Amino acid sequence: MKTQVAVLLSALAFQACAGITINASRVIYSGKDKVASLNINNRSSTPYKVQIWLDAGLNASRVGLPMVATPPLVYLSPQQSAQLRFIYLGSGLPDDRESLFWVNIQETPPTAGGNHTLQFVVRTRLKLFYRPPTIATTLVKEVQKLQWQQSGNNLRLTNSGPLHITLVNGALIDNKGHLSPMRNVMLRPYSSHTVMTTDSARLYQLNYIDDDGAVVAIPLQAAYAPAPR
Repeated sequence: MKTQVAVLLSALAFQACAGITINASRVIYSGKDKVASLNINNRSSTPYKVQIWLDAGLNASRVGLPMVATPPLVYLSPQQSAQLRFIYLGSGLPDDRESLFWVNIQETPPTAGGNHTLQFVVRTRLKLFYRPPTIATTLVKEVQKLQWQQSGNNLRLTNSGPLHITLVNGALIDNKGHLSPMRNVMLRPYSSHTVMTTDSARLYQLNYIDDDGAVVAIPLQAAYAPAPR
């Protein structure tokens, strides 16, 4: 019997093609807690092998991370659930800003019988944000301090705080009323990002993803910074 394996990679927490469901779209790990957790459930009629690991990016090494995921391997019978735990080892991360990791959850169904079997392996990736105990602010407060500045063909978005801000479903409008979508972007702590626009285009709509994974509108007037003259 020859088995071919196809890996489906997704950054979504819920997928129609997956047998395993996940109870959140991101993990917020408060440094005031010893661990963070995430629940996974096998809602199908098929048993699954589930592998779990962390990385700091698609091309980053998994070796030497200051964060571990446990258990690294779970066998889930139909309708069975499990709790994943994430533990910071106590050193190696900055204490003045949030750190980002990726949780990988890879599910493999049993190999079917017969020759030339094609087996689909589904891998889900979600973000884990570690917030050190020295940070007292919240994502809501940091979004309120978000600034953008239009200068010619450049729209500059500035995150002056210690948390990551994921901006989605943005739109620009020109002087003729035509809307154009803006690419989603994650602003890292204390960073800026520049969006190329036309002279007449200005920011029309912007949203961010909150700690629960919900898309929330940002009031645009509150954070506009006029371009320097």
